[in-house]
Amino acid sequence: MKKVLIVDDNDRYADNLKAYYSKQGYSCTRAYNAKEGWNLYSNSKTKSDGISDFETIVTDITMETQTSGLWMIRKIHKDGFKGTKIIATTGFDVIGVMWFSKFILPWFAGISFMIPKVPLKNGEVVLVPIQS
Repeated sequence: MKKVLIVDDNDRYADNLKAYYSKQGYSCTRAYNAKEGWNLYSNSKTKSDGISDFETIVTDITMETQTSGLWMIRKIHKDGFKGTKIIATTGFDVIGVMWFSKFILPWFAGISFMIPKVPLKNGEVVLVPIQS
């Protein structure tokens, strides 16, 4: 079964992401902050090859700090995670932020998709692909 790690301190957003990914056939694991997300990711790696069994990681940016999720996903990227990395944040609901982010996020952390949170708040997951 495909596995997704959802890292978000907001229950509503995390629950909506879990519902979406469950319908897509994923087994969902949730972390409530970036530190817990890193620990779950690290512990998911097999001892034989060091590869995580998560296929997708979705993270918020603002949790313990204003940018903790961003630094966590960068650390995961630098660790060699080859799966899909997605950022879901309220920042994408500000005009111009998604446009600017599509140039920075792939380089910074290997991000493939962005999820704006206004639709997510209402239960709709809008995956915006990043063209690199």
